[in-house]
Amino acid sequence: MKFDITKRLPEVDLALSRTDNPRHIAILQNYIRHANLEVSGLWQGILAPDMMVDNPLYIFHSPQGLRRIEGMEAVRAEYESYELLGNTVIYHTDGEIMVNDFGFMTEYVSNRFWPGSLLRANGEDIDDPQATYLVSMTQSMYWPYDDQARVIGERVFRGSDRTVRKCQPEEVITMQDCRDLLIPHLPPVHDPLTGKPREALR
Repeated sequence: MKFDITKRLPEVDLALSRTDNPRHIAILQNYIRHANLEVSGLWQGILAPDMMVDNPLYIFHSPQGLRRIEGMEAVRAEYESYELLGNTVIYHTDGEIMVNDFGFMTEYVSNRFWPGSLLRANGEDIDDPQATYLVSMTQSMYWPYDDQARVIGERVFRGSDRTVRKCQPEEVITMQDCRDLLIPHLPPVHDPLTGKPREALR
């Protein structure tokens, strides 16, 4: 059964319904904007000057080791690779999120669609490189934000409970599905002083 991609961040929706703090609202809305641009392959919007600081730092921890991605050009290349490789689409289950003035922390099960050919190229033992697979694992993240509610970077911790399952064609969610269903409802950039949408700085 195909997951309803419009419900891909239920923990964030719940957190928004429970706060009236303007800065927290801005952080959460800007996270939704970031996350939905990412799964839609529209990564250029994530890097906009009203969304991200000039010199972001991403650190990924996983059972395979640590990856450090520093600076705008390196982060740009990382997001562009997701679009080119065709593994942008992610949805969350079993999620929790905590937000404060510094940013947010969240834990959830990440469910990400991968082309079988890409998994095989990465050394995965799969039987059909033409199929799409769902890779699921527990993931925790901490994202700090600056005084303008722009993301400073990501600290991502990936669990060792990773599973890989071959998808039926009818359950696959594509990048175009995300663009069609998420982008018409994309939240604008929010201001941390008011918790309301503000004009872009561009």
